[in-house]
Amino acid sequence: MGSTQTVTIGPASFEVNYSIFDSFDTLPADITVERGPVTAFTRPEGGTHFYQAVKVPTENVSWVQAAVLAQSAGGYLASISSAEENAFVFAMVDDTDFFWEFPTDYTPDPHYNIMIGPFLGGTKVDGSDVSDEGWVWLSGEPWAYTNWAVNLDDGVIDRDPRPNDQPNGRGRQNIMGFGELNQPVPTWGDYFAGVAQYENMGMPMGYARGFVIEWDAAPE
Repeated sequence: MGSTQTVTIGPASFEVNYSIFDSFDTLPADITVERGPVTAFTRPEGGTHFYQAVKVPTENVSWVQAAVLAQSAGGYLASISSAEENAFVFAMVDDTDFFWEFPTDYTPDPHYNIMIGPFLGGTKVDGSDVSDEGWVWLSGEPWAYTNWAVNLDDGVIDRDPRPNDQPNGRGRQNIMGFGELNQPVPTWGDYFAGVAQYENMGMPMGYARGFVIEWDAAPE
């Protein structure tokens, strides 16, 4: 386990006690990533951006590590500004291979097999315990469009009987990504920053299997 260090990414700072890697080329052998094709999307508000889904079969790259890797590649974790962009990005990861499911015997409390999906670039920076305030995109784009998960209570897509409207971390869960239901979904959940942290993995944080990088211009 590494010593504690402060990692600053855009507007956010995190205290981490695990290794941070300078680039995809410096990942150790026990971290496997599979980078998909870079795909262009012209956003409704104008401008063509480029996106890449990164799968992590080893489930051991945290949001902070993913954000640093995206930055090292010249991009950032994806910022979502419209329903159209959200649908486009989700289509890149709409596969159970990108989603980690809480086990049935999860402790300290049941999570009813809900899923953590690929990381996106939103982070809560105001430090308050108001769950839906203080969120920003690492890219600096306005936090205007949201697609947080809401209770469905249908016993299929949402098998969690607890109130589970997102975000619900009350300031403790300050990163986000797709997920929080029982199937791969384009809705978002807020998560602990320690999810899937390298060198210090394990419950109760959970794991993650991917993230999405965005670029303002075609990467070289």
